[in-house]
Amino acid sequence: MKTKHILVIIVVSIFGLAACNDGDFLTEKPKTIYTTANSYETVDQVKACVTNLYVHIRYWYQQDKFMKGLGSDIMDTPYFRDTNGGYCNFSKWSPTSSSSNKIFDALYQLVNYANQALEGYNTEGLTWNSEREKKNTYGEIMFFRGYGYLTLAELFGGVPLVDKFYQTLKLDFARSSREETYEFAIKDLKAAADNLYDYPTEAGHVSKGTACHFLAEAYIALATIRNNDKGDLNQAVLYADTVMKMHPLMTKRFGTRATLGSGTSKNGVEAYYPNGNVFFDLFQEGNYDYSEGNTETLWTLENDYTVYHKYSGDNYVNTPREMSPVLRDVLWKSQYKEDGASAGPWAGNIDTDKYPGGNVCAYLGGRGVASISPTDYVISQVWDDDQGDIRNDSCNIRRTFICMDKKSNMYGKKVPMSMLDYSTQKITEYFPIWTKLAPIDDWGYDDLADGGNRSNMYCDQYACRSAETLLLRAEAKLRLGELDAAAADINILRKRAQCSVMAKASDMTLQYILDERVRELYGEERRWVTLLRMGDVGINSINKHAMYIVDQPYWGDYFTASQKPISAWSLFPIPQTVIDTNTGVKIEQNKGW
Repeated sequence: MKTKHILVIIVVSIFGLAACNDGDFLTEKPKTIYTTANSYETVDQVKACVTNLYVHIRYWYQQDKFMKGLGSDIMDTPYFRDTNGGYCNFSKWSPTSSSSNKIFDALYQLVNYANQALEGYNTEGLTWNSEREKKNTYGEIMFFRGYGYLTLAELFGGVPLVDKFYQTLKLDFARSSREETYEFAIKDLKAAADNLYDYPTEAGHVSKGTACHFLAEAYIALATIRNNDKGDLNQAVLYADTVMKMHPLMTKRFGTRATLGSGTSKNGVEAYYPNGNVFFDLFQEGNYDYSEGNTETLWTLENDYTVYHKYSGDNYVNTPREMSPVLRDVLWKSQYKEDGASAGPWAGNIDTDKYPGGNVCAYLGGRGVASISPTDYVISQVWDDDQGDIRNDSCNIRRTFICMDKKSNMYGKKVPMSMLDYSTQKITEYFPIWTKLAPIDDWGYDDLADGGNRSNMYCDQYACRSAETLLLRAEAKLRLGELDAAAADINILRKRAQCSVMAKASDMTLQYILDERVRELYGEERRWVTLLRMGDVGINSINKHAMYIVDQPYWGDYFTASQKPISAWSLFPIPQTVIDTNTGVKIEQNKGW
């Protein structure tokens, strides 16, 4: 976040603070450390607790990509990095697996921090600048607690509901039902919607539209376990309607790179990008925030290079490094190798005046190491009817690359995949580049003057935007049986994307919505949350598309499926440590674990 506050950190266990019951100790009044007795003496201390909520959750959106779909239908570690089956090797998952356990722990930390902030908020005698500021702070606290429980319910089912900050050790938490957990989250999110500002008064803060977006999701989630209850689904539609009225989609080019002669050049690159479109503009630095004219924005994660340069921390986006291919390693087939030329089209002999950075230039996705790659489903299958879809335009997904080796006879020509060597695992280092994840040119790399190497971006990121709200509304209408209305919502997005093929009522299935989410939200949505909320349909999509469960023809059948599909579970496991340490009440494990 661009505004810096001093963070008040109080040690917590998974569900609450564990403290000894020593009366003499508790009567101490330390002057140099924070305790529960002196942490809430000013409004600024309470606000610091709220800031900690933002700081905590940004990591799980921006640095760790697990919730965004690692091991699901959309992304995994590529074969050259993990020949043992990637994240979707579910035979290795268990109640002690760190991948899911760390999410459980992180979400309960968020709940704890919210309860801690609420305790401070309720301290008597605090002097607020205004009653409106006080209400908004309460709304922020309730939002994060509601968000935490909604996500826990979607991923883990029913969980213990903790509504206060414990200062003594408690080992008898009882697990609620999934329904009760959703209802608890809805209560908190309603409180958030009733108290938050209509629009953020500071970039990166949540507002009414954010709370209403997650209320729409929460009511859909509740409906799914109530046999698509119409009352819940109608509530989801109403909250989504509120969001769309407040946050309409951006439909025309806008912002920093959209107008000839405007904007500031960076790294020798003019701001204006003539071959862009509105989808391209959504992901350009300076265009993310509502205050920057982007009405589609609901909640952003703030990144600013000057802040990072001064304070360090995680105010950067690592997707150019983590999610770009390693084209510099890709090889020619033997019949296309030439004496004096490099082993591959992008390995060497590159004109660095034309392509600054050489084989790690922006054109090739920067210094990608491909820790994560998309599945064939994401690369190819969802674009089968993509005629005219600007989301698949070359400015948004770079699929075809010219040979950059000046000593090759192919120099300056497009390299077809048929000329690349499929006989080694290096071919799995080759895949398209999403511009939202790696800048299209050096205008997007702020740190080059200070020795940066095109590994990170320093632009803001979306936690959510109203394009996703539309997809939630379409899902609610589909579940209500209103197929024409569901298709109409999908087509708002498809018209913005200039697709020549529009969705029809007969197309409307939950899988179609999952497909449209890929086209619109790849790299943004919390994919695991979506899939597990959808139950069998989500699990089926994983089994149909996951990288090591089904063959991946994009890579020329270099590797074939080796993992078994999911058959026994539909929720993540409750961490075994939670079950073992909650000795006062037995916590049942989820089915299949």
